[in-house]
Amino acid sequence: MEFVSIILLAFSLSMDAFSLALAYGTLGLSNIFSFKISSSVGVFHFFMPLLGMSVKYYLMEYSSMSFDFITSIIYFYLGINFLLESREKRKVSKMCSMKDIFLFSLAVSLDSFSVGLAQLNLTIISPITFAIFSFFFTLIGLKLGKKLNSMFGKTAVIIGGIFFLILGFFHL
Repeated sequence: MEFVSIILLAFSLSMDAFSLALAYGTLGLSNIFSFKISSSVGVFHFFMPLLGMSVKYYLMEYSSMSFDFITSIIYFYLGINFLLESREKRKVSKMCSMKDIFLFSLAVSLDSFSVGLAQLNLTIISPITFAIFSFFFTLIGLKLGKKLNSMFGKTAVIIGGIFFLILGFFHL
C-alpha cells in the first residue's frame, strides 16, 4: 500500500474516534483520563487491522475469490455508514471505568478490523500509522471538546465517510 493511501486511511479511521472524543471532551474529563482513552484507542487501532488481516488470510486459504471487489465494497459500506452516522445524535454518558474505556476503544476501532480484512498488502507500517493518528486525533478531540461545541463531531464523521468513499473508488 502506498504511503498516501496509508495516510488517508489513518486519517479516515481516526475521524470516528475524533468525533466521539469531541463529544466526550465536553464532559470535562481529566488529562490523565483523556490520555488513558487516547492510548487505548491507539492500541486498538494497531491490533484490529492485524486481526482483520489474519482473518483475511484464513479466508483466502479456503476461497479463490478476488478481494479487490470486496475491498471496494467494504470501503463503500464504511463511507456510507459514516455519513449515516453523522445524521444521528449521539448520547454521551460520563465514562468512569476501564470497561468504559475498553468499550469506547472497541467501538471506534471496529472499522480498522474491516480495513485489515480488505487490504491485500497491509504492512506493519499501516497499523502503526493508524495507531498514531487515532491516538492523537482522540486526544485532540477530547481537548477540543472541553472548549468547543460538539457540532464538529458531525463534520468529522462526514469527512471520514467521504474519504472512505474515495478509497472505495480507487480500489474498483
